[in-house]
Amino acid sequence: FHKTFAARLQFFSERICCRLMRSLARGLHAARLPGAGLGLCQRPGRVPFWRHRYVSRSAADPGSSNVAWTAESAGARKEWQRDDLHVVLVHPQIPGNAGSIARTCAATSVALHLVRPLGFETDSTMLKRAGLDYWDFVTCKVHDDWDAFYHFFKQQERGRLIAFSKFSNVSYTAPGTYQPGDWLLFGAETTGLPPEAHKAADSIVKIPMVETHVRSLNLAVSAGVGTFEAIRQLDELKTSGLRPKASAQ
Repeated sequence: FHKTFAARLQFFSERICCRLMRSLARGLHAARLPGAGLGLCQRPGRVPFWRHRYVSRSAADPGSSNVAWTAESAGARKEWQRDDLHVVLVHPQIPGNAGSIARTCAATSVALHLVRPLGFETDSTMLKRAGLDYWDFVTCKVHDDWDAFYHFFKQQERGRLIAFSKFSNVSYTAPGTYQPGDWLLFGAETTGLPPEAHKAADSIVKIPMVETHVRSLNLAVSAGVGTFEAIRQLDELKTSGLRPKASAQ
């Protein structure tokens, strides 16, 4: 009995392993061949769920041009884009953070600016993967360095630089902190904002945290928290009709 049971167990285990290997091979084959792998349960024209991490919506469209993806060419200015707020990442190092922030910008219709040097290439797979298929809905501009960004910023009709730093004494939720046209500055994950950004900032705010065991917050978390608070205050100004107050540095 024991020998028969062991033989049957080995037989079924081998069959299960073979089926799993065949399924994996089909998935890898379909991932390499655009349009392959659509089973009977897959609706025509819909991107399979396992490909959302690897391709954008434009790349999944059979009629789109086969152009190499980069963060700089992913999105263009849209008619629904907010003109009263910008997010600026100064020397970000981790592509996953930048991609997550790009997703937040897509969800809030806020423009994203990346200031070189970066810790990754703008065509990074990890950068694209973190932003999922939302890159086409992000207005993203890459600046060669801080001087190039600051020159671009000074050419705008309006705007202030609001720097986020743990060394500030002003809370990011203080009333009147944000005004229409503000640019939110976030520094690198390891070093924060450079001295020239601190010097150019019109206001410096901080996100409170308990520093007993943690040195800093995740960059994507900080950018998301700051962006949504800025939007909250700006939208309140629109609905109330009040003029923004001058904030202290």
